[in-house]
Amino acid sequence: MKRVATGLGLLAFLMLFVGGSLSAQVGERPRDSDYTEDAEDAIEDAEDTEDAAEKEAYYSMALQHAEAEIAENPNNPLGYRLAALASLGLSQYREAGAFFDKANELYPLYELQDQPLRQSTWIDLYNQASPLIGAGDYEGAVAIFEDAHAIFRERPEIMITIAQLYGSLGDYTRSLDFMQQVDGFMASETAAVADSATMAGWQEQASVLPLLKAQVLAADAQYDAAADAYRVLMVAEPDNPNHLRGLAQVLMEGEREEEALEVYVDLLEQPGLDGETIFAIGVGFYNADDYVNAAAAFGKAADLNRTDRDAVEMWARSLNLDSAYSAIPAVAERWVELDPYNQNSWIMLAQAANRAEDVEATQEAMNAASALEVSLDGFQMQRFPRGGARVSGSVTNKVLEEGTTVNVVFTFYGDGDVPLGTVAASVNVGATDMSELIDAQFDSAEMVWGYTYELTIE
Repeated sequence: MKRVATGLGLLAFLMLFVGGSLSAQVGERPRDSDYTEDAEDAIEDAEDTEDAAEKEAYYSMALQHAEAEIAENPNNPLGYRLAALASLGLSQYREAGAFFDKANELYPLYELQDQPLRQSTWIDLYNQASPLIGAGDYEGAVAIFEDAHAIFRERPEIMITIAQLYGSLGDYTRSLDFMQQVDGFMASETAAVADSATMAGWQEQASVLPLLKAQVLAADAQYDAAADAYRVLMVAEPDNPNHLRGLAQVLMEGEREEEALEVYVDLLEQPGLDGETIFAIGVGFYNADDYVNAAAAFGKAADLNRTDRDAVEMWARSLNLDSAYSAIPAVAERWVELDPYNQNSWIMLAQAANRAEDVEATQEAMNAASALEVSLDGFQMQRFPRGGARVSGSVTNKVLEEGTTVNVVFTFYGDGDVPLGTVAASVNVGATDMSELIDAQFDSAEMVWGYTYELTIE
C-alpha cells in the first residue's frame, strides 16, 4: 500500500546540513494517525478506480477522514496535506489551495514536495480557461483562473489575466486587487531568482497593467487616484497623447475642470494627433462649455478628415453656442453636404443665412427641411481600435405611410478620405413623427475616419 511520506528523509537532512535548527527549518513534523491512514487508503482507492462515481466517493471519504484529523490535531501538517489531495481529486481547487498552504506553513518541506503537482494543476486549468476567453465567456474563464491561482501562485501570468478579465467584467475591486498581487509578485524573491528570459516575458505581459489600472480606477469613479495613475504613465511615456487625454478626462469627471482644460489645451497643441483624439479633445471642451476651443478642436478634426460627419456637426453646434454666427454658414453647408437627410442640419443653415440677412438662402434651406420625407437624427460613429466602425442613429418618419421601407447605404472612408467599402441597412418607418433605430457595422482591418450615406425609399 502506498503511503504519504511522513519522516524527515533526505530533504530534511539537507536543510539541516545547510544550517539552522530542526524546528526552524522543518516546522511541525507530520504524524500518522488512524484518521490519516484511513484518508491515505481512500485516496489510493480513488486513484486505482476508473469509475467516476466511485472515485468521487473515495475522495469524499478521504476528505472526511483528513478533516477529522485536522479537528483533533490542528497542528499536524499531514492532515492538511491529505485534505488538499482529496479536495484536488474532487476538483475543489480553492479549498485544496488553502489546505496546501496550511500544510506548507506547518511543514515547509511539503512546499518542495507538492510544487510539481500544484504547478501541473495550474497548467491544466490554464489550458481549460484560455479557450473561453476567445469564445467571449469571461465569467467562465475567470472562475477557472481563480481556481488555478488558488492552487499555485509562483507565476504571474494568471494574476495578470484575471486582473484584465475582472476589469472587463466591471468588478473593479477584484481587478485592482490582482494588479496589486502582480506588483507584489514582481518584487518577490521568486521573481528575483527567475532567469532573465523568464523575467523579461513576465515584465512584457505585465506591461499592460499600468494603463489598465488608470482605466479601472476611472471606471470605478476613483478619479484622483486615476489622475495619479495617468501621471505615472506620462512619466514613462511622455510622447503618448492618449495618457494626456485620459488624464484630462478623469480630471473633468472628478470636477477638476480648470486643470482638465489646461491639459486639453496642451494636448491640442501636440503634433501628429489623429482625428479620433482631436474629436475627443473637442468633446472635453464642449462638455466644459468652452465652445471657442471646442469649435477649434472639432474644426481641426473635420479638416483632417473631410468625411468626418460627426466632427462637422459638433463644429457647427459649437460655433452656434459660441455665437460665432459669421463662421456658421460654411460649416453648416458642409454638414448638409454630408448629412442631407438631417433636418437639424438644414435648420442650422437656415438660421445662419437668416442672421446674414440672406433671404433667398434662408428660404431655400427651410424649403429643403420641410421637404424631407424622413429625418436621420442623432447619428454617431464608433471607431473600432483594430479597424472598422459602427454607425447608429434613428430614422424619423415625417410624411411616409407607416411601414414604408427606408434603405440607407453607408460609405466608409479611411485616411485621406479614401473609400473603404459600403454597408446597407434598412428600416420600416413607424407612424408620423415616430423614430426607429438604425445601425450599420463595417468590418475592416483599416481604420475608419469618416462616412457618408445615400438614402432611398421603397
